Amino acid sequence: MPSVMIIGASRGIGLGFVKAYAAADGWEVHATTRTPDTPGELGAVAGNVTLHELDVVDAGQINRLAMAFENRDLDILIHNAGVMGDDMSRDLVLTINAEAPFYVISGLLPAVERSGEKKIAILTSHLGARNGGPTPTSAYGASKAALNDRYRELEPEWRERGVKSVVFHPGWVQTDMGGAGASVSVADSVLGMRRIMSGLRADSSGKFLDWQGKELAW
Repeated sequence: MPSVMIIGASRGIGLGFVKAYAAADGWEVHATTRTPDTPGELGAVAGNVTLHELDVVDAGQINRLAMAFENRDLDILIHNAGVMGDDMSRDLVLTINAEAPFYVISGLLPAVERSGEKKIAILTSHLGARNGGPTPTSAYGASKAALNDRYRELEPEWRERGVKSVVFHPGWVQTDMGGAGASVSVADSVLGMRRIMSGLRADSSGKFLDWQGKELAW
């Protein structure tokens, strides 16, 4: 039975991934939330879904999650957790958006490496793209630019271990972060990214793609 782990699954795109994989035939779905005792809509998703407690800036929780998969496989790892951070310090936004994903992935990488699929997706944003210019000035944009930079440093090492990966701009999505006026539904964004992950090959690893598969400039 193939397995998927969604990091940051309480709402929005992460919740959309959980619903989509849980509705598909044969998937074992793992999902993280900071509040497993009060999971809200996440707790009502039908299917083979297991919840795990995780705050991505809590090293102890990251280690416990990694230990839970010490002898288990994860075919697909999707890191969705992130913040807009308008009410946070710039340093905290950078920690959550640009540093935490790689601590989490590092802990779970052996489980991905042991699996049949060996795939990782990290959600980023086109707002982090420099396109040959300076680093974006907003805390959110700068954090996503830093995430992209760190991904490009680490991805060749993952590829050497047989792991295929991409970073995704999910579109302007109708979530709490994107707002009701956004142009892309959660379901459409998730469907597009799932299709790409399903067909991801080694020669596509390391790319910055949007939810429709268009390659974006760094």
